[in-house]
Amino acid sequence: MTTFTIEADIRAKEDRAAHIRQSKRVPWIVYGRTQDPISLSVDSSDFLRLYRKAGESNIIALKVGKKNLEVLVHSVQKHPVTGAFTHVDFYAITRGEAVHTKIHFNFIGTSPAVKEGAIIEELMKEIEVKCMPRDLVDHFEVDLTLLKEAGDIIRVSDIGLDDTKYDVHGHKDSIIASAVLPRAAVAESTEDEEGETEEGETEENKEA
Repeated sequence: MTTFTIEADIRAKEDRAAHIRQSKRVPWIVYGRTQDPISLSVDSSDFLRLYRKAGESNIIALKVGKKNLEVLVHSVQKHPVTGAFTHVDFYAITRGEAVHTKIHFNFIGTSPAVKEGAIIEELMKEIEVKCMPRDLVDHFEVDLTLLKEAGDIIRVSDIGLDDTKYDVHGHKDSIIASAVLPRAAVAESTEDEEGETEEGETEENKEA
């Protein structure tokens, strides 16, 4: 697994978060079970490049002065309008101890149901798991070829996660993706059925 690196500066107590953001830096906090909270700041552009590559499921080698920590992005806050990062929480991991994180889904393959006119709905983009640091991965693959026809679904239990490595947060019967017919097609099908029913009733009335 690729390890990413970044260097951050310790924030002085008098440094206000608003002033840090105005200087095009992002305020951070790093904490962990064996790590006291440390307030930091980092260049906004540097963090953006890092986050695009590392996400929340890659170990990041964080350098703070002479101290080196292995961390995971725990949560991020963004400006509601600009989308710029306004605050980031990092969790300092301890080798040999399990961590909680979110791992994204990577959808691969083409569903045969698409040829029938179905639309593929991706209902889950990521999943929260508990695992050892050595078992962290960039993503879990979801094979859309499992959706053979409209109405088929793919659940968490269908993607073959190793129960000995990953403790999934939530229900394993949660739906990740599904193949559904467009509303227009469903409405047309319903109208056809209603038409057939009315025609059948009319014939019965004539016979009566």
